[in-house]
Amino acid sequence: MNDRAENTDSTVHESKTGGQAVIEGVMMRSPFSTAVAVRKTDGLILARRLDMKQLKDRNPIWKKPVFRGAAILIDTLRLGMKALNWSAEIAEEKPDEKTGIEKRKTGRAGPFLTTVLAFLLAIVLFAWLPLQSSKWILESGGSIPATQQFGIHMLAGLFRLAAFLIYLGAISLMPEIRRLFVYHGSEHQTIHAWEKGLEPLVEKAVEQSPLHQRCGTSFLLLVMLGTILFYGIFDSLVVLVTGTNPNALIRIIYHLPLIPFVMGLSYELLKLADSHLETSALARAITVPGLLLQRLTTRKAGKEEIEVAVASLMVSLGRNPGPFVTMWEETVDDNPGEKE
Repeated sequence: MNDRAENTDSTVHESKTGGQAVIEGVMMRSPFSTAVAVRKTDGLILARRLDMKQLKDRNPIWKKPVFRGAAILIDTLRLGMKALNWSAEIAEEKPDEKTGIEKRKTGRAGPFLTTVLAFLLAIVLFAWLPLQSSKWILESGGSIPATQQFGIHMLAGLFRLAAFLIYLGAISLMPEIRRLFVYHGSEHQTIHAWEKGLEPLVEKAVEQSPLHQRCGTSFLLLVMLGTILFYGIFDSLVVLVTGTNPNALIRIIYHLPLIPFVMGLSYELLKLADSHLETSALARAITVPGLLLQRLTTRKAGKEEIEVAVASLMVSLGRNPGPFVTMWEETVDDNPGEKE
């Protein structure tokens, strides 16, 4: 455990924390470490720390403005996938019929292939198809000048947002996803109570809102809106300078490496807005679309789910999560190549 977290109560309460819902659990990321906790089928809570060398520790450039936003998102995605895969393994554990001892599935090919397929599907649905459809519609009369590239990206952006909302609405009909949204709410409710210094934490968190301005959903929406403006400018320059009109596939190829830059700018904007919520109407306005979107991706959590979120938060802060939480005993195979 982190001794510094044990002896800096005032500092910890002022620290910003974040997290992510996983299967029957929550991942929490504090300034000290990252942890994940899940509720098993027998009702007990299992928690573990997640160790991973972050980008900011590899090179000082990842601590600079814009770069730090991309680094934080990349690290969060890596940790999030690790937490999600682990929670899935725990959820799939079945007791041995003879001994009653739970056996773990150790296969890693399934989660990897699922991730690759999900990534490719996301590229097709949210990148290629909206852009190609917009080009088909707006370029039906012939070549299009550089000044009209914004039209393509505005229309593609509308298609992309519509596809995203339809996707969220469709998956929210699934019982497993609705359950995930409850844990998403428990993460936000716990963070609200913790950052306000409320006690007892679990009981007070039950009363909090499941919506939060720093949610990754808000960040994702801001990135989507940012790409419309940024790619519109960038593609206008490409057409103007080269005199060519790249097809949708070529555009995606050179758009993808620019995503970290757009993410970095979006992070700085969201961070700036978060620090001025109490004093700036503009800052509050920036967070409104994300809060509206969270009404689709969160559900009000009860004590059962919040207990899991609190356990994850306590472990991430280096604190004792309580007598009803079991810490995961890690083995060499649990963390291949992460500790450097």
